[in-house]
Amino acid sequence: MATRASTRSLAALAWRFRRHLGPVWRPALGVAGLVVASPLLGVILLWTVKAVVDQVLVEGRSSLLPVLCGASLAAAGLKFGIDYLRRRLDASTTERIVQGVRTDLYDHLLHLSLGSLGGHSPGDLLAHLSGDVERVERLAYGEPVAFVADASTAVAFGALLFVLSSKLALLALVVVPLLAAVVLTRGPIVKRAARVAHRQAAAWLSVAEETLGALPVVHAFGTHGVETARFAERCRAARWAEVRAVKLQALLTLLVELAATLGGLVVLAVSAYEIRSGALTLGTVVAFLGSLGSLYEPIRGLGQLASRVQRAAAGASRVAALLETPSGVSDRPFATELTRVHGSVEFRRVSFAYSRGPMALDELSLTIKPGEMVAVVGPSGSGKSTLVRLLLRLYDPLDGGVLVDGIDIRDVTLASLRRQMAVVFQESFILRGSIAGNIRYGQGEASGRGVVTAAQAAGAHRFIASFVGGYRTQVGSRGERLSGGQRQRLALSRAFLREAPILILDEATASIDSETEAVVQESVERLAGRRTILVIGHRLSTVRRADRVLVLERGRVVEEGPPDRLLHAGSRCHELFLAQPAMAEKPA
Repeated sequence: MATRASTRSLAALAWRFRRHLGPVWRPALGVAGLVVASPLLGVILLWTVKAVVDQVLVEGRSSLLPVLCGASLAAAGLKFGIDYLRRRLDASTTERIVQGVRTDLYDHLLHLSLGSLGGHSPGDLLAHLSGDVERVERLAYGEPVAFVADASTAVAFGALLFVLSSKLALLALVVVPLLAAVVLTRGPIVKRAARVAHRQAAAWLSVAEETLGALPVVHAFGTHGVETARFAERCRAARWAEVRAVKLQALLTLLVELAATLGGLVVLAVSAYEIRSGALTLGTVVAFLGSLGSLYEPIRGLGQLASRVQRAAAGASRVAALLETPSGVSDRPFATELTRVHGSVEFRRVSFAYSRGPMALDELSLTIKPGEMVAVVGPSGSGKSTLVRLLLRLYDPLDGGVLVDGIDIRDVTLASLRRQMAVVFQESFILRGSIAGNIRYGQGEASGRGVVTAAQAAGAHRFIASFVGGYRTQVGSRGERLSGGQRQRLALSRAFLREAPILILDEATASIDSETEAVVQESVERLAGRRTILVIGHRLSTVRRADRVLVLERGRVVEEGPPDRLLHAGSRCHELFLAQPAMAEKPA
């Protein structure tokens, strides 16, 4: 019963990925036909070898040599051609399946809202996108084809054995239970070792991904040796795990080969006796031994099929689990398009907490009028950036609602909601590609003139023009050729180009100098009254330019009002900015 349930679950898992087999069913059938034809030609080839030995070498009928040699060459050439075509077709089919599953998984991961994946690190996800996706192909296509190949080869050469000598065939098959016993007892051990090796490999990948993403901290604190030692330790563990897996696999192969060799020696000894007694011809023995050698490999493959399928199923299960992970934020069934937005924003008694964390927002209520510029300030952890994430609907509130133009944003499509907003995060998120491509990101139809205008508004045009390639200049991952201020100005350019009715600046000027900040502030002020602007900031200059200031503390609004009133002594807002030299100046 357990085996039947397991079989059903494996079949269901393979069926889960059937969509990726649809486009390749014709070449897959072609591969199956070719793997069946190949052993049949191998049988013909062995039969011609038997004829050459018996009729030409033993009986001396040399006149048959050209015909038999021609038949052998024809069979061999056809077999080699079929094998070549099968490999090419198989490689193409395999890659189409792998890339299809990998692209689907990648697309799904991109659509999952923040927090949906729980404890999965980027290194884990990369391992799933790499090795586990390949195991999906093995389960849904590779192993079924391998089964057809091994089964057809075993049937073809097994039948030839009985045609040549039923006595020797029965003797040769005595070793099969021994081979099966070796594979069944040692196979699970090899499988477990391979699983451990896979986990250890994912571990060093995660460490590398994490550390390479934090190189400035490594350099600043001089922890090169510590990080290298940590990476080396993970690599050492992965090496020992991989060596152990290979050792166990090699031992299994040795035992199988030993059993096969012993069987072959027994058959050879009996064959010699049969030749002396005249019961067998030399050609029959040669063909029999060739057929026997061709039979053991597919039998071993069939014996290892279960462990290979289980290993493939383990990886496929992880991929299926990721694909079936629901997004914490998604469109409701009857969500409508959000169009012609005026720009009013309301947080109505909103409560929110991150997973296993304290309340980030606690029944917070606030309203922003269309065209109003509101600055939100507060100490770290007060919930400022959480406002941005909820407004963009990267998360949904636990209680209460976020409204745009009086419409709950959960009732509109995510795409139409985000089209109404332009955002600059504290981290600039520059991608590999050209500078123009980064500014135009998500707005492929934007004109070149629009890109330049947006860059000028963000104070980025001057440094872009200084590059030899100008706007075509290529930047590396995370904008590695640019300074922090330059990256942030590109992010600001991207937001200005979008021309959305709601502009969100989440610490957007934190990484730029005062001169550039003044240029950006002037550009933002020109938008005042025409766009709703939400500014999360720590800089006093930003707060002074706002129409209204909200002070957050522990997820609640504790102060609210125009900046000239809140920046006077005695207010919580005044305390937050007290350390900044500009507080010595008279508030504007």
